[in-house]
Amino acid sequence: MSMNSFLRVFIFSALIATCTGCKNKSKEPLTSVAQANSPEYIIGVEGNSNSNESITKLLPKAQIRQYPDLITAYMALQVGDIDALAYNEIILNHTFNDGVSGLIYLDKDIGIPAEIVIGMNNHSPIPNLKGIINSLIDSLNAAGTLHELNEHWNKNLKTAPLVKSSVSESEQQLRIATSADVPPFSFVNNNQIIGLDIDLIKLLENKLNVKTTLLRTDRSKLVDAIKNNEADLIISAFNKTDNEDNEIDYSKPYYIGTTALVVRHDDSTKDISENKDNGFQEAQKILDFYKFEDLTGRSVGVQTGTTLDEQVQQFIKLPRIQYYANIVEMTQALERTELDGIALDHDVAEVILKAHPSFSIMEERLNKDEFGIAMSKNSPLKQSIDSCISVLQRNGAIQRIKDKWSDNKTVVHAIKQDWAGNDTLIVGTEAQYAPYEFYQMGELAGIDIDIMYTIGKMLNKNIKFADMNFDVLIPSLVNEKTDLCIAAISITEERSNSIDFSIPYDKNESVIVVRTPQNAPIQKEDSVGFFSKIFQGFQDLFN
Repeated sequence: MSMNSFLRVFIFSALIATCTGCKNKSKEPLTSVAQANSPEYIIGVEGNSNSNESITKLLPKAQIRQYPDLITAYMALQVGDIDALAYNEIILNHTFNDGVSGLIYLDKDIGIPAEIVIGMNNHSPIPNLKGIINSLIDSLNAAGTLHELNEHWNKNLKTAPLVKSSVSESEQQLRIATSADVPPFSFVNNNQIIGLDIDLIKLLENKLNVKTTLLRTDRSKLVDAIKNNEADLIISAFNKTDNEDNEIDYSKPYYIGTTALVVRHDDSTKDISENKDNGFQEAQKILDFYKFEDLTGRSVGVQTGTTLDEQVQQFIKLPRIQYYANIVEMTQALERTELDGIALDHDVAEVILKAHPSFSIMEERLNKDEFGIAMSKNSPLKQSIDSCISVLQRNGAIQRIKDKWSDNKTVVHAIKQDWAGNDTLIVGTEAQYAPYEFYQMGELAGIDIDIMYTIGKMLNKNIKFADMNFDVLIPSLVNEKTDLCIAAISITEERSNSIDFSIPYDKNESVIVVRTPQNAPIQKEDSVGFFSKIFQGFQDLFN
């Protein structure tokens, strides 16, 4: 994006902030740290860290408000919920390094050390784990390795990892929780978690001769992962917390930085509207989204149990993913403006658009998926199911079934089961995913229903459908409650670890549906969405 475009983004976001305002019109914009030491001002800090106590000591008269992560706190700052944000300076620099984020430093160093440590479970199976980790930190400091890591990752976030992975033959594993959203310590690049912390984990593997498993965890839930014995270590630009129950222990600091206090670039744009909440909602209602970049930092709905959450995270920067039990609930949430977009398969999106002319499908696409009929591992049905699908593909029957349900202008009905099979197959499905499976006049209908009945007739098997939530389809196979499942289920390597799939019977691409009307004008260069464009400046960081 050009500098002129950056400027337009900032001006527009400032304009929206003007509309959202704050109630105290007489409050002076913050220009110094000393000025912030007043009950008039609210300072945002990260929850589950010792920054609360440190900022309280520095600014005892100010109000302190905790947030689960940096982006949430940043959004609060932009809409005027808080007056300043206190955070680790190096993370601020690398997250908002674009010149358009609208942040200015009151003081780059306010005298509060930001000590980053490793959190650990006191019940680790490795004896003297704390002593071993502290010894490693001491040796890395003495050898200058930690300094080298700091230099390496602070120069260029797109640089390759400095430490190579080693292959351990040990069966012992350490589960390590990381949030992967705190550059340069741990962040996502090319769908891989990298950073200083990840290099440190590799060094720890070598020291202990163990295997490690990364558990990507919400920043606000890192401590819970230890307390619930879901992880052995936290390595994620982690600070000591006010921990009284002794369930968590801490290593020596492996990085000591400083805490910075930042404010929004133009605080004079606050305090215009008495009704901030209504102003924010009205601003949301008029937004149009055209590109994935417009959805940066916004709420996107996905169905529980699908792979679409991974795709959304791959193509959209810092999405706020919301999970829904089915497509109906998700679509209703989009109608109510509780979501900015929903992710689903293209054919399903086309059906939704027929009933919602105010919706549209974004031109950019997520991934292409192959759908298969799912079955239990080593199912005796696989060979015969594969053979049926091959025949139906060669003679064009599957395409005719798709055309029947996708191109029809009148009501059509599913195939009738007019044969008496030698036994019955229980087939799981989720009948809220038109045109693949849905209820029509009280009867199951759709592409998958016709395909399954056609295969049943070829195999002389009766078909009995079991309608259930999508996220229990695979467990139903594992627990032998169903023989097969057909529900536009994407074939993935992870799913194939627990079940088997037929050969693909259909392909589809995943898309995002938004509230932008289909006949809306093409986006112009200066058309931007509230805060989404603010985040574009650091999009290279999360590619």
